[in-house]
Amino acid sequence: MKRILPLALLVICLALALVACGESVTTTAEPDSTTPSAGVTTKVPTATTPVETTTAKPDVTTEPTNPGIDPDVEPIVTDDYTAIPNKFEWVSDGDVDYSKFDYSGTGAKVVSTLDGKYNGWTKTWNLVGADGSKSEVAKIDVRKLQTVGVNVTEDKTAKTAVFDFVEIVSKVEPSWKSVTARAGSYLMFEFTTNMSGSFYMTVTAKEGGSKASAAYTQDGVTVTGANGKYTGIAKCTVPYQPGKTFYINICLDDGATYPIAATVPVTITTAKYDSDYRLQFIGEWEQVRDPEYLPNLVDLFYNVYPRLYARFAFGTEPKEITFEADKQYDGVAYCAGTRVCVSVDYANSNPRDLGFFSHEITHSVQQYNKLTNYGGKNTYRDPATGKDIVCNSWWTENMANFGGFRYFHWGYSTKFVQIYNVQTQSSLWNWGWEPYGDGSKLFLSYIDWKFPSVDANGDKKLDVSEYGVIDLVNYTIKTATKSFSDHPFDPNTPFNQAVKTATKGVCNTMEEVRQLYEADCKNKVFVFTGFKDYVDNWRTEDLPGIPNPTYPSLEKVAKGDKTNPTLDAAVTEGENLAKGAAVIEFSAEASRNPVKNLLDGDLETFWHGAESGIGDHKYELMGISHSVIIDLGEVKSFNTYTLVNRGSASSNKLFNTKEWEILISEDGKTWTSVDYQTDNTADIVSVNVGAQSARYVELRIHTADKSNTGNARIQEFMLFNK
Repeated sequence: MKRILPLALLVICLALALVACGESVTTTAEPDSTTPSAGVTTKVPTATTPVETTTAKPDVTTEPTNPGIDPDVEPIVTDDYTAIPNKFEWVSDGDVDYSKFDYSGTGAKVVSTLDGKYNGWTKTWNLVGADGSKSEVAKIDVRKLQTVGVNVTEDKTAKTAVFDFVEIVSKVEPSWKSVTARAGSYLMFEFTTNMSGSFYMTVTAKEGGSKASAAYTQDGVTVTGANGKYTGIAKCTVPYQPGKTFYINICLDDGATYPIAATVPVTITTAKYDSDYRLQFIGEWEQVRDPEYLPNLVDLFYNVYPRLYARFAFGTEPKEITFEADKQYDGVAYCAGTRVCVSVDYANSNPRDLGFFSHEITHSVQQYNKLTNYGGKNTYRDPATGKDIVCNSWWTENMANFGGFRYFHWGYSTKFVQIYNVQTQSSLWNWGWEPYGDGSKLFLSYIDWKFPSVDANGDKKLDVSEYGVIDLVNYTIKTATKSFSDHPFDPNTPFNQAVKTATKGVCNTMEEVRQLYEADCKNKVFVFTGFKDYVDNWRTEDLPGIPNPTYPSLEKVAKGDKTNPTLDAAVTEGENLAKGAAVIEFSAEASRNPVKNLLDGDLETFWHGAESGIGDHKYELMGISHSVIIDLGEVKSFNTYTLVNRGSASSNKLFNTKEWEILISEDGKTWTSVDYQTDNTADIVSVNVGAQSARYVELRIHTADKSNTGNARIQEFMLFNK
């Protein structure tokens, strides 16, 4: 029922209502700290319809009445609908007097009330977007409208009323999508909304935002932004229940009495890595912007730590590691026992630099407890040069370098390999026993090649008598009862006695091992191409719940042996079979000149593949500059291809592709080289390769341009059947 109150009575009623108002306390359901942490697979956010509930009346504050306002023009005040105005003012504009209010809530019963007040009036209903734009619609049932406010403008003389409903516009997106269960302690997600007040994030087992049913809540979410748009980042914890779906909600107020602005379902999936090892994420990971950063860390941990453990641990070392992101830390990273901390700023500035995590978790396996004078400054005289060398626990840090180098950089993915040439870089032979050095990675790789641990009796177990140099030194340190030096020259220390035992007397000190390393590098006896053929690989393979290493390897591919003569007249007209083909793999692209330009049929656009943009080192491992593989959709017949180089549209002929190869395949597995071209300088090149049939075609670029910059620039790749 509608009630129109005089202004004086209104003020009295409001005063009484304020006196009677009290505070309510809501108990927030906290996540169970003993529940296994979980990662999630997310789905596309879907809109939800607010559930009608009993809405508590918010406080109402009135502002002083303007005495110049016509007292017969009354504001909309009623107790017939549940969400009464929370902001009220009188407005006078020349001959037009009207009342105005801002409204928040579900809108229950508002329609009938407004209809009752404005019988016989002309009414206009507008939806107002987040950008302020209005669209006129038919009469709105605000019970089904999610809104952050409504402004009502009334013209008493003209008997018109305009209702502007400001609709909630919110979007939820997960910040990392490929992380599955047990990947970390919480899921992070981003949101954008036009709400500027305080609101809640809830995670519920059923669609809806009630705090009472929430598995997790975050109160008073901070939002920033401008022009009516606000963005934020939140995080939540969900229990590990594979197959169960939870709902992430952005809610007004407590999420029970006001509408849900956005929701996204989250279904918990089975753990990607089902092993005894556990990784936890704590800290401010929601501030790390790269969505692939945490998925890469998950893969790093589960592919690297179990292998480090199998290689260097003796069963008492920790199996659970924590990765922390710290906004306040101004360094790069550090390891404190089982906790590895990274600077948020460094992670954002260097999203591909993850190797130090593998370095730090090697420390977690070492557990040397300063048995090698870690942190001390010990000066030794190099007998060969007569110079003093400061050894600041070189072994501890360089073995951590090696742990990451062998089991991360060259252990499971080509994306993060580090490539060094031990034949030409003399700095790799003698790095001065510094605690951190690229030379140490190759040196210890050499030791595992020259003096490995060997399963002599074939029982797939190693005893101390079968340990190679690295394993025996590690064993000697971990079983020591007191601290000793990692002096590389003194043959009388336990450190070098372990070296002598493991080399069977070939070397009396670690320095003598280094001298062997230098000689074998110079004479090309030791040529590092990866760890694929190392005899001790069996120790870190077939681990429960962990895939076996793929062993990236430096093996340059053989170039094609068939070179066809180029055509005198370039072919650019006719049915181009490559136009619009799907690119299924490519080395790199620039945002302004993406790889799709290579197949768009437009000779004015071009693909720019910058050497600096290559994220996967497999092209370098193969000895090629760039590659693009396309899918024609089905097996097609052709006999001619055309390469339109950058020089056709640029005055700089140095950009023209110098050396390339065309390979074809019907199944994407077995490939045949049909043409190899080198020393090209022409702007446009057409080649007849004979009658061919293929679904997949690879353009493999060996030398990108005449200046060998590593940057590919090509206007178009075309296929014809002439």
